[in-house]
Amino acid sequence: MTKSSAAGGLCDWIINITMYYDVVVSVEPKKMAVAEAQATLAVANARKEEFENLVAKLSAELAKLQAEFKIAMDAKQAAETEAARSPVVLISQTDS
Repeated sequence: MTKSSAAGGLCDWIINITMYYDVVVSVEPKKMAVAEAQATLAVANARKEEFENLVAKLSAELAKLQAEFKIAMDAKQAAETEAARSPVVLISQTDS
């Protein structure tokens, strides 16, 4: 190996290590930003799941209350229908 080829190899190594450093310097903040974004996403997904569970619970309660309301309204309608069909007899008390 001659001195010039050894110097050329050293120069190539210096150029390559400088390019590597430049890449690392530009990529490292991006890696940190990705990690932060993933943490934020995990928190948001957990919160979303909490709300989805709450919505499911409230939807079930609403369905139950609507069923109870329908039963009550059907009973009310049946009572009103029966009252409309029955003759109303008013008995007045008179003083004798």
